[in-house]
Amino acid sequence: MNLISEILVYFIFCISICYALLILIFNFSWFHIKTFSTSLKNVNTKLSVILPVRNETENIIQCLEKIYKQNYPAELFEIIVVDDSSTDNTVELVNSFIRKNNLIKITLIELSKLNLSSKKQAIAEAVKVAEGDIIVTTDADCIMQPYWLKTIAEFYEKHKPEMIIGPVCFYNEKNIFQKMQSLEFLSLIASGAASSNLGFPIMCNGANLAYEKSAFIKLNGYNLNDKYSSGDDVFLMHQIKNKLKGKIVFLKNYDALVQTQPQQTFSSFLNQRKRWVSKSHGYSDIPTILIALLVFLFNTSIVFTGIFSIFFLPFLNLFLFIFVLKIIIDFPLLTGISAFMKNKKLMLYYIPLQLIYPIYIFISGAMGLFGKYEWKNRLFISKS
Repeated sequence: MNLISEILVYFIFCISICYALLILIFNFSWFHIKTFSTSLKNVNTKLSVILPVRNETENIIQCLEKIYKQNYPAELFEIIVVDDSSTDNTVELVNSFIRKNNLIKITLIELSKLNLSSKKQAIAEAVKVAEGDIIVTTDADCIMQPYWLKTIAEFYEKHKPEMIIGPVCFYNEKNIFQKMQSLEFLSLIASGAASSNLGFPIMCNGANLAYEKSAFIKLNGYNLNDKYSSGDDVFLMHQIKNKLKGKIVFLKNYDALVQTQPQQTFSSFLNQRKRWVSKSHGYSDIPTILIALLVFLFNTSIVFTGIFSIFFLPFLNLFLFIFVLKIIIDFPLLTGISAFMKNKKLMLYYIPLQLIYPIYIFISGAMGLFGKYEWKNRLFISKS
């Protein structure tokens, strides 16, 4: 082995050890998050549920019904639907639902009439008219547990955080691809939960997120990151953490769960992940940047040592070491989150996922930083 090869091996080894330590810490943190126990006490927090939509004919009614039928006092919550220039009949369906259901206040805002566009602007416009003290965001392709809002309100009243990160998982997975997708998604939720418990939250999901309206107003919404199509959740979380020094906590309770659907095709899955990665250009939070870089480098190392070992036998031992290390170190975290989500059967796909995950991370990471992606029938270009 020449000097360059020795340096490369040493670098990969160091990256692998750092990754292992990080996931060990996440494992410890996840299992030490206390499950929140709800009570029968009355709540008095006013909530505004914001639902940004675009071309959601297939999902919007089911989602609205799940929110409308929440086991929460009707006078203490409202629903604000914001349509982002849908080209189908989403607006007509929402209006029809409003006409038939008048026990809870439902407001429809059409961004096209305001010459506005994007999910961030949708949420910002909704916050302007929101009457609740707490903003709760979700997506049109989601369904909720009956006590979703009550659990959020109880948790807020007990802990008074500026932001609550709620649990999200997939449902209705129909094939191996979607089941592996579901398990991979749970690893993101668990990492976000573990990091928030440690005091440096690195990710959250706008499908189940709650925060104080006053915090959003103090930060002037997304004014610093409005050039990125994605990131309405993470950018706000970073600003609450770094500018307001606010408390951000994960709500570990199954009643607070929101379920969403996996992507139906590999193309749509890759577009979604490229969209998520593209917002990393706008990150300024140091822990998030370092952890994202570490995860990318570690998985890239698995890919390249696997390729190098075919041509250079000395790399085979290194490849086997870091690949087995990943299998062992990731297992407890995914076992824990799948048990919490009451879907332990997903662990049957753990090894197949490990085989393709490093390749997917490398491809989606590279394409998300420099490529184009399509989302909701719109074409976006990653911005630096």
